[in-house]
Amino acid sequence: MSRSVSGPMRNELRLRMTGFTMVELMVVISIIAVLTGLLLPAVQTAREAARKVHCQNNLRQIGLGLHSYESAHRSLPWGAKGGWGYSWTTDILGFIGESALAAIVPLGNAGYATGNDPESDALRTLARAPVLTFRCPSQPGPIARPESNGRITGRVVNNYMGNAGGNVSWNHYTQSARIGMEAGNGVLQATNFCHRETPFDVCKNRPGKPPIRFAEVLDGLSNTVMVAETRFIDPAECSVCDHFMLYHTDFDEFNGHDFSEALVSLHFDINLRRGAPNDHRQMGAGSYHRGGIHALICDGSVRFLSESIEARVRQAIGSRNSHEVISRRDF
Repeated sequence: MSRSVSGPMRNELRLRMTGFTMVELMVVISIIAVLTGLLLPAVQTAREAARKVHCQNNLRQIGLGLHSYESAHRSLPWGAKGGWGYSWTTDILGFIGESALAAIVPLGNAGYATGNDPESDALRTLARAPVLTFRCPSQPGPIARPESNGRITGRVVNNYMGNAGGNVSWNHYTQSARIGMEAGNGVLQATNFCHRETPFDVCKNRPGKPPIRFAEVLDGLSNTVMVAETRFIDPAECSVCDHFMLYHTDFDEFNGHDFSEALVSLHFDINLRRGAPNDHRQMGAGSYHRGGIHALICDGSVRFLSESIEARVRQAIGSRNSHEVISRRDF
């Protein structure tokens, strides 16, 4: 004879049959945590792969701009204009779709960081203008720095530097046995122009050197770096490892100095770590991609250079005319 189950007991049995126990709930949570742990690295890897593609495309656009400039002017731009405040990034604005910014660049050395004239206002606008073609998406931190750097707050970070050479060991003009960024064997070098505070009779006897032409890249366009990545490192870690885009106050002082704001030396190892001399870190190439950097080659191609590349090869591809024997397999 069967016994019937009353209403309350029937509801309790139904809850026991359909609900989760605490153990079952913990198992489900653990499975979700494991799956999340497995998927998160894959998501991060995919995001970094996308950032690397973006970075490569930035360099290709820069390469097109530099080639267009060379075609129009029969030479590459100067890498850094000491005494004026501009760099190669300013010169190619009109060739990378930034004609509006190119139109406000003052002629010569008109204006100054703290001036009250329209030209000085234009220079401050350039210093704060975010041209994303010069920004690697893997660079952490703000694109405009909050510090007052070079007497201008809000200067915009640059991640791509012109190659001054594989033999450059000094951040300024050549001093004693140290080769400066105006004497390097690269393709984008510093030069000095007459500054507003330099006497005319001194200026006329010290003209700036002409910029490099592709015809002078004797080691071959496919074996010579034109632009390389760099890292903007937080000032709390490296107070001199700063790189900016379009206007450089240190270039604009007398004959200029601190050219690593726009130029890189392949004399030093790639991705130098904390503990290396800060002067070397500010001049060396680097990135926030794992294992190396992207580099724009003079033929317009973009290559990934391993941070473990041999020193002789790194310095050879930094040189335009040293006649080293290397092949594309070496880098």
